[in-house]
Amino acid sequence: MDDLEKFKQRLIDRENPPEIVEEAIEILENFYDFIGSRSKTIDKINSDDFYDFSAKLIREKRNKSLPYEIIIGYGRFINNPNLIIWGLEVLDGSEVMENFSKRLEEEFSKEFRDEIFQGIELPPLGISQKDKPNYTKILISRFESKVDSKTCEEFLAKGLRDSYAEWRKPDRERFLKADNFDAFLKDKRKRQIEELEKHRDEKTLYFTQEINDEVVEYVKSDPSIETGVRNGNVLTVRKIPHEAIKYLNEKNPDKKSYHYCHCPWAKESFQDGTIDEIPTVFCNCSGGYYKSYWEIILDQPVEVKTVKTVMKGDSICEFEVYLPEEIVKDLK
Repeated sequence: MDDLEKFKQRLIDRENPPEIVEEAIEILENFYDFIGSRSKTIDKINSDDFYDFSAKLIREKRNKSLPYEIIIGYGRFINNPNLIIWGLEVLDGSEVMENFSKRLEEEFSKEFRDEIFQGIELPPLGISQKDKPNYTKILISRFESKVDSKTCEEFLAKGLRDSYAEWRKPDRERFLKADNFDAFLKDKRKRQIEELEKHRDEKTLYFTQEINDEVVEYVKSDPSIETGVRNGNVLTVRKIPHEAIKYLNEKNPDKKSYHYCHCPWAKESFQDGTIDEIPTVFCNCSGGYYKSYWEIILDQPVEVKTVKTVMKGDSICEFEVYLPEEIVKDLK
């Protein structure tokens, strides 16, 4: 338990409120007790152990964001990447189904929302990644069956993720200082490569994945990855694979798609062979992620089209961002 005492002191040194320190240590002690009941040590547990503990938090109604944030922080403190990855998996995109529910009520009606969610409660924070696609299969299929295809696509294309405006604010400020859009894009790509190289050199995680030379070179070889390539008023953007090292070294097409896909509400369906049960229109939500980003950067509406996705059988996920004319009118 030496690590717990050191972690507690770290929290105190960083002037966390006493009640937060107390709760953090209590959660971690419970985590250690749970692991011990399985005759395991923290460096030997697997994702099933983690999600079984998460299920315990759900049963005890303690599945708020704080316990997972504490586990992530502790994982960083003891240099245990699995704790970081599993904790981030819980939080990443956790708002999607709740936002889906809210927007159905706001843009249609409460009665329509209740019809789509009939017999289904909102998924609790902390459910296993393996269980998440079950909600998508049912809820998106029901929604798709109740509206025309254009309405369904446009609804999802607005995105179901939160906007993360504060996180994106620095890029908005960089854009305002840049000479023009292309200068901002060039700087954005430079910073992206530098960030990946930093993670590679310091052996830290880029969100939930390790970075090596192969990944850095892969991103360097394709400027459309995350940054985008502009042709006129169309910016073509491709996602970086969710598990890039595994993606680049995998030969099986289905497994490559699994390693590429970012969506926690669909990804595991590649593993169990049920990906065809998830309507591909759901991928427009990923386009909405880029829509939200560029609308914050440009401070005006943009249209985003989902062009390719691994759920449709493509080898990549690709999106087109349609830039406002005044942004590109003086660019060659």
